[in-house]
Amino acid sequence: MELMKSTLVHIFILHFTGAFNLTGKKSSMKSLKAYEKIRDMILSGFKLPGSRLILSDLEAEFGIGRGPIREALMRLDRSGLVKNIPYKGAIVATPPTQNEVLHIYNLRVDLEATLAVEALKNLTDSDILTLEKLHATMGELPQNHYHYDRQFHYLIYEASNLPHLYNIAQTLTLSVESVLNIYRREEEDCIKFNTEHQAIIDALKSQNPDRVKETLEINIKSGLEIIKETYRKMVRIHFE
Repeated sequence: MELMKSTLVHIFILHFTGAFNLTGKKSSMKSLKAYEKIRDMILSGFKLPGSRLILSDLEAEFGIGRGPIREALMRLDRSGLVKNIPYKGAIVATPPTQNEVLHIYNLRVDLEATLAVEALKNLTDSDILTLEKLHATMGELPQNHYHYDRQFHYLIYEASNLPHLYNIAQTLTLSVESVLNIYRREEEDCIKFNTEHQAIIDALKSQNPDRVKETLEINIKSGLEIIKETYRKMVRIHFE
């Protein structure tokens, strides 16, 4: 009898734990989905700086519960794209200042070049093929070009096996892309980026660290030039 009770308790625990893990996994997936949707709304300029992100509106729009949306907003707060303000709720963050952008880009060049060189020994033929597919997709000049651009770079950096530095690179990228994508990229900008991405792929294939650093620096600084132009349009002053 005691053995039977023990067995039933064990089965109950396994069932409950499995159900709990499944529920937790579903909630995590919903939170990730909400995070990606809100992030892309901000980066595409659909939600401008200062816009309020109202839970009930997001819940209705996404068909996702408030819990996962709250988690997504907390994650976006950590990335710098959203500010959670007591008694006011979440708002789209103000873009970084011109001076801060310059410092961010200097950090990005060094950090992302380091990650890419570290990735050289880990990138597989399958990874290179994925990069080429992303490049081909960007060659079609899709409206969400920035989305594929981000995937392209993150695939390289993730292969570095330096997860803490990779997370820092993501945060730095997101902090400036909120400015970079307030306006849709012009066709000539996308074409320029695509040419630079091909040069990065060629450098990775050649296993030449110096060439990888050079091509990445050129591509990253092209993004800075677009931000400078964006600021000129927004505030009508020269970006120092």
